[in-house]
Amino acid sequence: MPYLHFDIDQFWLQQPNSGRRIFYTPPKENFKDFINWVLISQRETKLAKFLLCVAPDDYFDKMEVLRWIHAATRRNVQEIVLEFTLCEPLELPICLATCESLQVLKLNLPDNILKLPNHFGFRQLKLLHLEDVQLSDKHSPNCFISKCHQLKSLILHECGLGAMTLLSIDSISLSSVTIIADYYQLDEYGKCKLKISCPNLKFLNYEAPIPKDIIIENLLSIEDVSIVVTIIQDTEIFVHKMIKEVSSTSALTLCNYSILGMYKATSKGSLSLVSFYKLKTLKLYARVDGDFMQAMILLLKYSPNLEVLQLWCLQYNGGNRMHDLDESVGCLESHLKSIHLTNFNGEENEIKLLKFFLKNAPVLEKLTIFWVEYPDKLEEALEEVLKFPRTSSQVVLTFLDAKPKPRSRKWYDR
Repeated sequence: MPYLHFDIDQFWLQQPNSGRRIFYTPPKENFKDFINWVLISQRETKLAKFLLCVAPDDYFDKMEVLRWIHAATRRNVQEIVLEFTLCEPLELPICLATCESLQVLKLNLPDNILKLPNHFGFRQLKLLHLEDVQLSDKHSPNCFISKCHQLKSLILHECGLGAMTLLSIDSISLSSVTIIADYYQLDEYGKCKLKISCPNLKFLNYEAPIPKDIIIENLLSIEDVSIVVTIIQDTEIFVHKMIKEVSSTSALTLCNYSILGMYKATSKGSLSLVSFYKLKTLKLYARVDGDFMQAMILLLKYSPNLEVLQLWCLQYNGGNRMHDLDESVGCLESHLKSIHLTNFNGEENEIKLLKFFLKNAPVLEKLTIFWVEYPDKLEEALEEVLKFPRTSSQVVLTFLDAKPKPRSRKWYDR
């Protein structure tokens, strides 16, 4: 058994009771005894994955946890996933750093400060996933990241920055960086500078509050960039600093705040938008109104070789009305072949957007519309769309049924 998955949420015992079996969560001591028994009985088996997940209110003794980690590393484990709560900061043990087989490390330590080692180690580590971990200047991840010479993917998900003044991601090996944080971490990010310098980085996903300052450099291999900010204030300079350093990307994703911030900066004349000559796919999450239309056209003009446009329409809530536009846009006339409109409500502004695409994109091969369930507006919207002679060969209408959302996966499976 090379995969050992110890999750207390899935650790059930069954007791017979009047002919029926009743399931209940056993005491914490039973869970500990079971882990010890398995690790002792399979000491010779090599481990592909060791997962330990316990409830946040079950505080485990630090020495017990370290003993289990040490047992896993002795069996040449390739992936370690840990989720637990300790009463004191956790310093990653030497056995993890010196484990030559370890390639994946995922840590979820609610309310715990993580002490990352500054000594050389983790020679084969390729993926580091930190979630709900408290970082600090005293135990900064900056040096740790730069010394993991095989690290390919870094994920920081809802990690607290505390009093950190600089978060530096400086690596010659990283190809993927994901930073995700919630709105409640606004103050921590607002006091910390962010620096990203990764010459081999291909994928950058930023979904977090705006930091105090951002420095992006040496992104020579970037291919896919996503910028999703959680607040609209002060987005102009932040978004401009990011996109001007990733102008060679082939895929770009922007949220509503990012789009408006970029448009405000350029329309005022204070900042100039760079050209995205290599951009092939543009994905926008935005409210369809007059301001968005102007910003989208500006983006399209600076993306002369764009082939795919994906637009997720956010709920319309009284934004500016969109005017009928008949404007020459290079990529629409020569390159744009596919448009995907998702969460389409059939609102007046959305119909005008459809008309604009059908009228000004002569090389368009496929226009796919994913409708939401509004039967009262559906027939009216269809009549407007079908008035265009090119519709019959170029528009694919997909109707979405109201289906229950799938259960979210565990954090360690994301």
